[in-house]
Amino acid sequence: MAEPVLTYSLKYQARVLVTLPCDTISSKWLVGTTALREENEVRLLQYDQDNEQLACRRTFTHAAEMWDIAPHPNREDLFVTVWAKAGNSSATLWRTPPGNESGALEQQTELPGQTSSMRCALWSTPQPETVVTVEEGHLKKWAITEAGAEAVSSCPAGELLQLWSGALHPRNASLLCTAGSNDVQTWDLRTLSRPMGEIKMAHKQPVRSISFAPHADTRILTAGDDCKLRYWDLRNPGQPLLELGGHRHWVWRAVYNPVHDALVASCSSDCCVNLYYTPQLAASAAAAAAAAAAPGGEAGAGPAPGAGAPGAGHAAPAGAKGPTRGAELDGKVVTWDEHEDSVYGLAWSAADPWLLASLSFDGRVALSKVPKNIKYKILI
Repeated sequence: MAEPVLTYSLKYQARVLVTLPCDTISSKWLVGTTALREENEVRLLQYDQDNEQLACRRTFTHAAEMWDIAPHPNREDLFVTVWAKAGNSSATLWRTPPGNESGALEQQTELPGQTSSMRCALWSTPQPETVVTVEEGHLKKWAITEAGAEAVSSCPAGELLQLWSGALHPRNASLLCTAGSNDVQTWDLRTLSRPMGEIKMAHKQPVRSISFAPHADTRILTAGDDCKLRYWDLRNPGQPLLELGGHRHWVWRAVYNPVHDALVASCSSDCCVNLYYTPQLAASAAAAAAAAAAPGGEAGAGPAPGAGAPGAGHAAPAGAKGPTRGAELDGKVVTWDEHEDSVYGLAWSAADPWLLASLSFDGRVALSKVPKNIKYKILI
């Protein structure tokens, strides 16, 4: 049984919500609004466990509407916003006021694109001096220093390819994945000249979201306009390891839990947030990693053990006709329907892996908790 959901309402419409990764003690998120005629805001929200509420700790003014926020992985006072104004979009690096003050942000530098169609900014965790900006048809890598930002490399996405989003590997500083049209591209950030790999037709409609598994280095999760979530192994991308349904409209975000590979969450224009539990798929990834690490093992020599054919929401161990008798099936376990508009923002807490925040276009932020029965299955 799901626990009650906490909510917080912004003054304006909003599309972007991200966790504050540097704080592993308190659960904090940044949200940015998309008002057309009013001055926009970035708000710092924090979960107050003692009073069981989601509270606003700081508010920063931001003139243009925001489409993405990329926080510094190690510092709370720096973040990049991707913004749009008068038909143009760009990215800016900001510093927050000192202490716990609210007010105006201090602009550090702008990160302009090749075109006026900036999609998102990605801040590298293993290399905090690196930011990547993703445009509709272009990628650019930036070096962030105390003096500002310097573009160190860039490349076009490719002919007839429209990029929507991307993700940097949480540990491999060289690996970038982008969602381009219906496909997924992999890039080597050391060269950033052309894709080094591609998953063709990863979804039947445009791919909107990519998320790396927290522990399985070669596994990613994708979601798109076909209402599906798909798991992939980048070593063998011929077919998905698992396909999950559960939404009735476009899926805007699908994200791995930052600690537990068996938990993922997704949000959609159907106004719902779904939680999926995939113990068999997570076990197959662990078995594949163990086999590769064993003497004589060879990473990437073949399909990951336990990788089942794509289905309606379940995976079976390799060589078996179905799930092991008595084993937990991979699939959706909870749907939260607290929102009344399209849900665009979704982010797990960096401090508590059982907390998940979501944001709908009407400015409603909802804080959900992983049900205790699922939590205990993972911990025990």
